[in-house]
Amino acid sequence: MTAAPAGPPVFSFLSQPERLNRTRSEAFLVSLAGQAVIVALLTYFTCCVVGYPPGIKVKPPDLGALMVIFSGHSGGGGGHFDKLPPTHGNFPRASLAEQIAPPDVVVPREMPRLPAEETIVAAPDLNLPQGGQIGDPMSSFSRMLSNGPGGPGGIGYGCCDGVGDSIGPHAGSGPPGIFPAGKKGVTVPQVIYSPEPSFSDEARKAKQQGAVVLLLVVGKDGRAYDIRVRQSLGMGLDEEAVNAVTRWRFRPATLNGQPVATEIEVQVDFHLY
Repeated sequence: MTAAPAGPPVFSFLSQPERLNRTRSEAFLVSLAGQAVIVALLTYFTCCVVGYPPGIKVKPPDLGALMVIFSGHSGGGGGHFDKLPPTHGNFPRASLAEQIAPPDVVVPREMPRLPAEETIVAAPDLNLPQGGQIGDPMSSFSRMLSNGPGGPGGIGYGCCDGVGDSIGPHAGSGPPGIFPAGKKGVTVPQVIYSPEPSFSDEARKAKQQGAVVLLLVVGKDGRAYDIRVRQSLGMGLDEEAVNAVTRWRFRPATLNGQPVATEIEVQVDFHLY
């Protein structure tokens, strides 16, 4: 009786070198796949997450879109076509009233019959250097009196009865801060929220009625600034009108689609019902 030949083995055993080579190949593939995943993650975060580092602008900001609260005119200029630079000095008194006499460094040979105070058109509460020799604070020239090469009227290198190198009866560099409402393409501000004023006790007892007219500036943010009484009623109603308009909100005026600051009049009515 002969023994049957043995069948194929159930288990296959590798030699030590073959097992070592296979282990190294698997480790290499795993390492390669892990590195590929890491490179892919780094590429993703670099391109998508850290594309624009914080604090760095990709393009210059749209200055017209920045909210600027009105705090006075920001640009003006003038001069008398002098060859010398404007004399160093301080601004004359700031006022939003209509300018009667522009700033002038040179003392006139003859005094005018009706002397008027020199002013610049700006909010009175601006912290501007004033007092002493009138001139351009940005100028370093102080040897001789000169209004500067700009003109006509005013002090500096600009134009038109102001102080500085810009345009208008204002002061400083840059464009004027207030635009005329309803003129030259500027729209008129619209009231969108106007709580009614309160009656003062004195006016209620005296049955005082009427209207207070206020002159104010509507800023680019739609709020009221530099509120002044133009037509008074007295008996505490002027103060109540100012307090009410301080809470008013406007749709600001626009120029070429951009909000701008404008000066307007508003009427606050007081009626006993």
